[in-house]
Amino acid sequence: MINTLGKFVVTVSTVSFLFGCAPVQPAPPPANSAVPSANTTAPLANTAAPAAKPIGIEKFKAYTQKFSQKTLMTQNHAAGHIGDFFFTHWKDSGAASLNMDTDGAFSVSWQGGGYNYVGGPGWHYGDKNRVIGYKFNEDSGASYITLYGWGYDKTMPTSNPGHLVEYYILQRWTYDPSKDGVYGKTFISNGVEYSTYRSVREQKPSINGITTFYQYWSKPAQQRPLGQNHTIVFADHVKAWADSGWVLPDTNNFNASDDPTYQVMAVEVFNPPKDGTASGKVWDATPR
Repeated sequence: MINTLGKFVVTVSTVSFLFGCAPVQPAPPPANSAVPSANTTAPLANTAAPAAKPIGIEKFKAYTQKFSQKTLMTQNHAAGHIGDFFFTHWKDSGAASLNMDTDGAFSVSWQGGGYNYVGGPGWHYGDKNRVIGYKFNEDSGASYITLYGWGYDKTMPTSNPGHLVEYYILQRWTYDPSKDGVYGKTFISNGVEYSTYRSVREQKPSINGITTFYQYWSKPAQQRPLGQNHTIVFADHVKAWADSGWVLPDTNNFNASDDPTYQVMAVEVFNPPKDGTASGKVWDATPR
């Protein structure tokens, strides 16, 4: 997601400092201390099994916790839940923040500078049958306002870029990604005309470390207006990509190394020329 096509999802590295020192020799026992005899039984070693590693969402270092009230995120990389909504919040530097409430209302604020940011609320997994509802009230120049997420298939070789897919269903933008992608098809979803594109990211950061992966894009013919309720029928986009042979891998797993295969309504900025804000709300509009 850096540059003009895609997001960097970064791994938080830990730098270890190793200090050398001469070994400390144990002090001899006092003269009147008891010395164990040769036939003294040694204490049993601790044979307890090591604690099992987390296998769910808690395994990810960036996952913070579940917050029960409105929360402001300012650090470089965090993920978690605020109420029932998952959030992702990532930047490689610069000053950008995510302020999010338990009902899916949120705002992203950024300062101008040379950096990349992406964040927003949604779900920690993608559901191919989900209908996403949203409304944006403010957008002062985000690079993308988009439904954003990942699909990952750990059984596929990493030499195949299709093992990992970063997808964007654009709603508003200041940079047009279609000029750098391969055209797929044009289709209608929920009364909106979209065109699809595919691009490739070679050895870039992702939810599964540094790797080569595809990006799938759906771009509407017209930017979606502010101040109105909108819906995104995710299944229509999955089918449109597949019609061009672009299969979306599994969107509901914890198999990647750095983040789950989340699906969020995201605000992304890269190298923003000035300060700005985008605010809105997201909800699950899937018919019940």
